[in-house]
Amino acid sequence: MILDELETVLQERRGADASESYTAQLLGDPELIQRKIMEEAFEVCLELGRDDTRKDLTAEEAADVIYHLLVGLVSVDVPVADVLAVLEGRRK
Repeated sequence: MILDELETVLQERRGADASESYTAQLLGDPELIQRKIMEEAFEVCLELGRDDTRKDLTAEEAADVIYHLLVGLVSVDVPVADVLAVLEGRRK
């Protein structure tokens, strides 16, 4: 599953040089992670609210939200499997 693969890559970037890895830069700055999650979520909301919503742009913005959210989860050691388990538990 792509989320598991991405999570593994993000975990590997924890020790990377922040000047060479955007992910490492994010992982080294919790406030930046928070700001990027909010920024990307806002951009998705703007796209979803357009009268002429573009599916391709909406998918790109949603991917940005997911990426930054996963970085945030990795930064606090919350496995994506835990998030998926919560979603599974909510399914009725």
